[in-house]
Amino acid sequence: MTQLVFVHGVATRDTPEYQAAIQNRDSLFRDLLFGKDLTIHSPMWGQFVPPIRHEVFETDKGVRTYSLNVSTTSGLGGGLMGGGAASAGNPDISIGAIGKQDPVAALDAICSQIADRAANEKRPLKPEELHAFRIATNLIADDKAAVAFAGDASPKAIADKLKEGAPATFGIGSMISDAISAVTDRVRNAASTLGFGAVRGSLSPSIGLFIGDVFVYLKEGDRRQKIRDEVGKALKNAHAGAKSGKGPLVAVGHSMGGVILVDMLADPEAAGLPADIKIDALLTVGSQPGFFAALDTLTSNPPAASPRRRPDCVSNWFNVFDPIDPLAFRTDMVFESATDVAFNSLTGITEAHSKYFQRAQFYARTRVRLQKAGVL
Repeated sequence: MTQLVFVHGVATRDTPEYQAAIQNRDSLFRDLLFGKDLTIHSPMWGQFVPPIRHEVFETDKGVRTYSLNVSTTSGLGGGLMGGGAASAGNPDISIGAIGKQDPVAALDAICSQIADRAANEKRPLKPEELHAFRIATNLIADDKAAVAFAGDASPKAIADKLKEGAPATFGIGSMISDAISAVTDRVRNAASTLGFGAVRGSLSPSIGLFIGDVFVYLKEGDRRQKIRDEVGKALKNAHAGAKSGKGPLVAVGHSMGGVILVDMLADPEAAGLPADIKIDALLTVGSQPGFFAALDTLTSNPPAASPRRRPDCVSNWFNVFDPIDPLAFRTDMVFESATDVAFNSLTGITEAHSKYFQRAQFYARTRVRLQKAGVL
């Protein structure tokens, strides 16, 4: 059995959409990483942040949309496709072709598309969708992701690979084919034209809410204490479960959730946590503890003028980030004994911060890390 504390990130509020996302995320944690015997503690601290009127973000109101035309030849030829005959004139930017260059990122893109569809349809992931995630996760964990894109890498061939071993009653083939088509369309659209309004319209509120949530937590006062109490209650409950033999205890913090965890765990007693609390593994995902520690805004546990170290109550710390995520930062140059884990994706810069838990790669890499650390 495992006790998992998941601390959400910025711009997260208790909405029906978020509850649906929690349900699917928790299903993936159970199915792909920890097993069915998992207790999940999900403190909702965003409720203590004052709402921001959307008009605050409309600085582009009345501004005409600009188009930044990006040649598919230079854009993909120098990056995803790596040049060659296919990138000249009429490049092949299907997910199959991309999968031959970066199979892990391509599998992630397909899985993310499946999760997006479930979220858009406001429903749990179907058994056949979980099966596709499981196949993708196992391929990545076994360093065999390229197998999914062998041969002609047609949508049907990829779909067949992701339904291997599935019951005959699963209708997974068409579902995966649809996801493959959607991902290919998304990549082509991103490569051909970039609308200023569309990008700014999604990026500005996200960054604005990020800044707002950060300020609310870092400012001493009643709201900060309520946030720490909410997260602390979840940590205490998980600690009690682990002490009663229902451990290990794993804490996952997305975005600002990772900052809050690092800040509180650096001095557990000051944060109102049990003095003997022990975190077997801490995962900060798309997070900023290194950034805020460099600014000296977080609790520090070492003596003055000495290097910062991993919180003493944490046995293993993995800081996971997508290099194109503008809200994710390194930790290993600031904290001793922290391990940075980077991985690539086909997610756009405006979506990278929110897609970590929709990627098979996240579960595969995390499973391997936790197994090597003796946590699983």
